[in-house]
Amino acid sequence: MDPRLKVILYGNPDEELSLLMRLEKENEYPDHCKIISEFGKIVSIRTKRRFLCAIYNSKKLKSLKAPSVIPANDRVEVDPQTHVLDQKNAVLTNSVSKVVFGIIDFGFDFTHPDFINNGKTRFEKIWVQSDRCDRNKYGYGRIINQTQLDESLLDDLPFKKLGYHPGKSDLFGNGTHGTHVLGIACGNGAVAPKSFAPNASIIAVDMGTNLVNGSNLSLGDSVKLIEGIDFLLTEAGQRPIVINMSLGGHGDAHTGQTLVEQAIDHILTTRKGTAIVQSTGNYHQSNVHTYGDIKVNQKIKIPWMFKKYDRTPNEMEIWYHGDDILSINIYDDNKKVLLSSTPFKDELILKDGAEVGICLHRSNEPNTNKNQINILINGKLNSKFWEIELVGRTVKNGRYHCYIERDDGGQSIFLPAIANKTHTTNSICNSKYSIVVGAYNQNEEAKSILSFSSSGPTADGRMKPELVAPGFKIKSSCSSSNRENRASNKLTSKSGSSMAAPYVASLVIKILEKEPDLDIISIRKKLFNACDTASFKDNSFEIFRAGHGYINPNKLI
Repeated sequence: MDPRLKVILYGNPDEELSLLMRLEKENEYPDHCKIISEFGKIVSIRTKRRFLCAIYNSKKLKSLKAPSVIPANDRVEVDPQTHVLDQKNAVLTNSVSKVVFGIIDFGFDFTHPDFINNGKTRFEKIWVQSDRCDRNKYGYGRIINQTQLDESLLDDLPFKKLGYHPGKSDLFGNGTHGTHVLGIACGNGAVAPKSFAPNASIIAVDMGTNLVNGSNLSLGDSVKLIEGIDFLLTEAGQRPIVINMSLGGHGDAHTGQTLVEQAIDHILTTRKGTAIVQSTGNYHQSNVHTYGDIKVNQKIKIPWMFKKYDRTPNEMEIWYHGDDILSINIYDDNKKVLLSSTPFKDELILKDGAEVGICLHRSNEPNTNKNQINILINGKLNSKFWEIELVGRTVKNGRYHCYIERDDGGQSIFLPAIANKTHTTNSICNSKYSIVVGAYNQNEEAKSILSFSSSGPTADGRMKPELVAPGFKIKSSCSSSNRENRASNKLTSKSGSSMAAPYVASLVIKILEKEPDLDIISIRKKLFNACDTASFKDNSFEIFRAGHGYINPNKLI
């Protein structure tokens, strides 16, 4: 059983659970499932906890997953001050692109001039997932339509009138992630530099900010993400659409087989005129990944280091070949044994008689056919580091990958001497057909890949990211802070692969404006053919971060 599923197994039997499911056959469902969204064999469901085990044991089911946290891929490098233009540029146009821009993020300032044309909003709808439910089909959140947005723009207090303030989490006035990304993708040039898609209509999913592990950049979860994609595609109807998702964490197997990634591939291979663009992540130097090969009876020690006074939960995932059997021993910083595990047995981790965590060990995870160990630590560990000792019991393959999950409130790391920088793409960007983008410094003649931009390949050896785009101190639209009643003519600067992805997304919109019925293979081919080849004489590993190279818009436009 999925480790996160085990965590929610016990509780109120009548509590409704949101889950992701992979079916054995399309349109054949286990009992007691309310289907919410569906992408081939991947569906999101609601069920009561009392039915969870029956569903899990159903022969109609291939895989069942509990929600996993989806954080924003935000580096948040900001200039000391935001920039305010004396006046906005005049933007008047009656033309509307036939391609829709969809975005899943948080904090969309609909009052910013970059998203207003002739006094009217360019947003068709915003689904605020964290809001009180308005009886939509998903059962949570509120969907705000274009008429409501236009009416609020006429009010002196538009946020109050609408009941939605995009900058409620922006405590320092640096601007929200979603507004900044949106300006890069389809800003009309009123304040931020004009994008390649200034006339695109916008449909947005605001996942909200859940303050998970103390981070205001942790958004919703994998179920809400899947249902957000469903919402965007439903609202787009028959129109071509480009969806930007600058989201993702550290964990999972990095083989493109999460249920989110399988749904993405299904969408892209069955719906023409559709592209999903993702940021590769900003984890190249985060020291959260290590891998290697183990032999039978060999013991490999992996130091896991914690921040001083860290009181946040911590998680490590270990993925290894399904033909192998590993066990683990865990020692604290005084070399005291906290756990000596039995393969495929779930066991508590005890320190001085107190429970400080749990080790969950699963054989043959059904999507990857790999074995999976999850070490979950509560906020009471009071240690500087632990030592995780892998022991090879049965070894035919030997390869293992270890990931420490993202924790913005107190990120733990591997000892830097053993950490690996490759295979550090984010947790949900490894599907076959999504377009994954890394970031380079566009202000340097050498166009160096930014130090934090994550590196491929995927764990199964495929190229990710597939190209790189400008990502250093990108000036774009700045949302209202939580103290402001309306956006002014403000810009802010941020760096990251989150800024590179929407730049590429805007170019994909240009492709589909000319050829709206292109399939994803043709879209990818046109995009990659428009790249300038990257060459790294001194560091051949950099190619794992550059893919096909630097996107050159002049080759497309």
